[in-house]
Amino acid sequence: METTRKTRYMDEWIHVPLCNMGEKLFHYTTAEGVQGIVANKQFIATKSDFLNDKLEFLYSLEVLNKLMDTYIVDKELGRRLYRIIKAEMDELAIITPSCETFCVPDKEHVSFYVVSFSKQENSALLWAEFTDFKGYCLGFDYEKLVRGFSGRSFLHGTVIYDEEAQVSCLLEALLSCIRKAVEDGFVELEDFFEETAQIQEEALWEIGKDMAMICSVYAMFFKGEFFKGEEEYRFVFSPLMNERGGKPRFRILDQIFLPYIMVEFDGVDAPIPLESVTVGAKNNSDIAVRGVRSFLMGQGLNIPVKLSDIPLRY
Repeated sequence: METTRKTRYMDEWIHVPLCNMGEKLFHYTTAEGVQGIVANKQFIATKSDFLNDKLEFLYSLEVLNKLMDTYIVDKELGRRLYRIIKAEMDELAIITPSCETFCVPDKEHVSFYVVSFSKQENSALLWAEFTDFKGYCLGFDYEKLVRGFSGRSFLHGTVIYDEEAQVSCLLEALLSCIRKAVEDGFVELEDFFEETAQIQEEALWEIGKDMAMICSVYAMFFKGEFFKGEEEYRFVFSPLMNERGGKPRFRILDQIFLPYIMVEFDGVDAPIPLESVTVGAKNNSDIAVRGVRSFLMGQGLNIPVKLSDIPLRY
């Protein structure tokens, strides 16, 4: 899809909350992760359908269903539009984690890879989920982090957990799609929400194609409410072959092959914008704190390092 159309989707029709100036983002990782991020200025971005919730990129379809049930009076019209949007999303192959889609090489360029941060520092939930209370929590300056990824295309924003807010996002997008289609001559869509609406297939495809892209983008930022404690802020990258990152690599975790790409931080002649480090509570000796502090100073970073004060129960 041409650049102008992508820009329209993101700037006009997609509304994902961003951080505010001066905020910090936190990344939970291992000692090896700290070394790679600080010394090599690289982050590991994991393929979307290999995250902790394997089905999360399909969650937007559930939200879309709720939108149809709630706001479209003519249920058959809603089902027709849903089928069109789903067919277009399958064709785009952005969020469909089926084996058939994943294994087709010419679809790999539309895959997405995620680097996850959180707005929560020293979170017991995130320590447990990502490090078993070992490892490190890195605090970054939000604005400098965004600027440092400017050398390649990416999306970023706060994950939305509230179902009502998610439905509202898709409803606003649907209204925008309908307005555009009416302006393009599909005037029958003015009656879209009426019980007596008579909408031809061509008009439905006109809004369905745009809604498919919108749902695919929102899929990257919608998660179920039971994940809300993570307060995730997400950076989403595509491994386009003409960009750095190239084809995916693989790492092995618990005998499972996990696809990933390396994403470089491009801050011009500047170190990674790391502002704080918290050492996991299970690294319960001063050696761990002194060790990472020594490593950081060797990289030209004199920043606060502390041991997590979260009490552990066994």
